[in-house]
Amino acid sequence: MSVAPPEGGRNRIMTYGPKPDGTYIVEFKTADGEALAISVPAGETPVLKYFQERMPYGLFVPDVP
Repeated sequence: MSVAPPEGGRNRIMTYGPKPDGTYIVEFKTADGEALAISVPAGETPVLKYFQERMPYGLFVPDVP
């Protein structure tokens, strides 16, 4: 599982998993605290594993107007 760095008022995308059943959770969170989480079934996770290996601390997205 990824370890979330301090938020610091940024938008972020975090990938958590794999869970014991092989699924992953992808969380999208805005700097304002709004969040959306998606559960990805075990059979659909190869691309998530690829990105999680390369971004173990998640992805921060700047808030650009």
